[in-house]
Amino acid sequence: MKKILLSIIALCCTMAAGAQQTDQISAILQVEDQTPQVFYGASALKSAIAAAPNSGGVITLSSGLFNAIDITKDVKIFGAGFETDADNDVALTNINGGFNVNLPAEITGPHSISLEGVYVNGDITVKSAVDGFSLTKSSVNVLTFQAAATRCVVTQSYIRYAINGGHDLYVQNSYVRGRSINVLNDESHILLNHCIITDGYGFDGGNARFNCTNCIIDASYLNYRGHQTFNYCLIVPNFTEGGSSLHNWVGVAAANVFEDAANCNYTSSRTFMLKDPETYIGNDGTQVGVYGGNYPWNKLPSTPVVKNLKAKVDGTNLDVDYDAEVR
Repeated sequence: MKKILLSIIALCCTMAAGAQQTDQISAILQVEDQTPQVFYGASALKSAIAAAPNSGGVITLSSGLFNAIDITKDVKIFGAGFETDADNDVALTNINGGFNVNLPAEITGPHSISLEGVYVNGDITVKSAVDGFSLTKSSVNVLTFQAAATRCVVTQSYIRYAINGGHDLYVQNSYVRGRSINVLNDESHILLNHCIITDGYGFDGGNARFNCTNCIIDASYLNYRGHQTFNYCLIVPNFTEGGSSLHNWVGVAAANVFEDAANCNYTSSRTFMLKDPETYIGNDGTQVGVYGGNYPWNKLPSTPVVKNLKAKVDGTNLDVDYDAEVR
């Protein structure tokens, strides 16, 4: 948190120093307690990654549209949010295009690569072996792992189309529009816990290996072949039992699941609160779906929101006064 606050202070100062440019997008690189570096424009993220050390850099992005760039270093990236929410002072940080996570072999693990509060207008492909990757409160089209990735976690995020690969992947409290969930090989393991999974036509693939617990599943066709498990899941119609299952609620009409709509479709305004949360209790004693478990559904990024910013120049000094609220 200290590094994030230092980056936010740097952002405040750059805004105050050129108030006419407060809408200019920026990326701030913080490395330990060094003076933050600030980069501007659509290529600001590219410049920040280029300037970052191989490990330990923290990059804070403003709202705005950034050019996509491959992540080739062990960095943490914090955006302003993956959806605009004026009521909660959340703006959109949009990375325009897909990109790869591809670390050179000399950057050895354990790693702490992370993205939070960003909308990726494309796919994320993890091409190199990583030991530590997280996607939090973000949205991406397809998340693919092409190498032996371990300690990978997706939390409170929106996967818009598919998950591919994932040797060691834990997806929690997320909305997965899982057109397909494909796993690389017999050693791969994906666990989806307290998620909403929709449009799962590809679930019937005989080689798809994944496990679901405490999830809500609305699949156009679901017939698992023994490589998947569905335990303590609320499942709407069109489900053929088979493989391994335990204590599922099968055949629940979509209109009876959520209190805010008669379907399971994703929109930015939906809450996905259950009509009857006391009926559908998972194996951890909390309600199934995205509000159970350890990380109830919340799209607000953890970066502080800056309010009441005031600045003045006093000789050679720049005095900045501001309030920062941690969300």
